[in-house]
Amino acid sequence: MLDLRLHFLEADGSLAPWRETILTDVRTTAERVGGSVSAADKAAPVDVLVERRPGQTIPELGLSGACYRRGLVTVTLDPDNPHFETSLAKGELRKTLTHELHHSFRHATCGYGFRLGEVLVTEGLADAFDAEINGGDGNPWNHAVPAQDWLGLIERAELELWADGYNHSAWFFGWNGHGEPLPRWAGYSIGYHLVKTYLAANPGARPSQMTATPAPEVIGRAWAHLKARIATA
Repeated sequence: MLDLRLHFLEADGSLAPWRETILTDVRTTAERVGGSVSAADKAAPVDVLVERRPGQTIPELGLSGACYRRGLVTVTLDPDNPHFETSLAKGELRKTLTHELHHSFRHATCGYGFRLGEVLVTEGLADAFDAEINGGDGNPWNHAVPAQDWLGLIERAELELWADGYNHSAWFFGWNGHGEPLPRWAGYSIGYHLVKTYLAANPGARPSQMTATPAPEVIGRAWAHLKARIATA
């Protein structure tokens, strides 16, 4: 089992009514993830910080997650959000935690990434890992690009894959202070379908065993195939 060490931050409100559900979801995730990843990935413990922050989550869910280093994952909850109870009942906390744990493992190897290509792979792998562990076919943000926008987005991303700077907010959240805006969640959609293309071409590969796989490996083997499929769709 993965060693997840749970901590609550409740200065902005108690999480007492949901503690048992949270504890159960964290234990379940520790078992599922721990049974899937390598010995190296589960060798070190991970602090899981659960905080209550009104208005600071994905509006459609009432929760969100973050991971900026190997040993710490943060899950943010907003019980005042009208979708929170439904999200919790549907297992969105487990899905969020699973996604962020993949980031945690990757931080210990090749890191999150500083270029668009690297981050597309990191986010795509994390969402594919969630699908591997929890089932389903990704999340709303993995299927957010309208069909008519796909080819233009792929071609635009291709020009920026290895540039030294990229606008993370624009590519992943649609926030762009200048120029032509991008669809919300475009980066998550591209990354997920890129990784799925790689997995389809490499049947023995699994996201749980790809925490150290470099981005050029995935892009080099999958980008042209994804682009070709989109162009002929």
